[in-house]
Amino acid sequence: MAIGLGGGLRAFAPAVALAVHGRGPLAGRLRSVAFGAGAVELIADKNPRTPSRWSPQGMSLRLALSATGGRVLGGAPGAAIAAAGAVGAAFVGSRLRVKVHGRGRQLAAAGAEDALSYSLVLAAASSLH
Repeated sequence: MAIGLGGGLRAFAPAVALAVHGRGPLAGRLRSVAFGAGAVELIADKNPRTPSRWSPQGMSLRLALSATGGRVLGGAPGAAIAAAGAVGAAFVGSRLRVKVHGRGRQLAAAGAEDALSYSLVLAAASSLH
């Protein structure tokens, strides 16, 4: 569930967490792709012109990467649970972010969301050895 919650907040977080442990579709030589995409997402999220996480591209990435992480950690049931968690976290995250006003506070909220997302996915993936 934690990998899906983190993925609902930051789409590439599950891929990064899996790549750290050498697992998932972006492991091995593709590991740098996961890390690069994760870094770009962290930067792009701070831009007010970045499309909503509810855009088709944003949600499809969140669902696919969260479900992949869930599958690696818990098989087919893990994939379904992670995808559901991603939808829930995306909803809560977006609702909270629109309540924050002022550029400085928005940046602080985004940073807190980054930290929460990566804490969740890295904790979930720590069981991979």
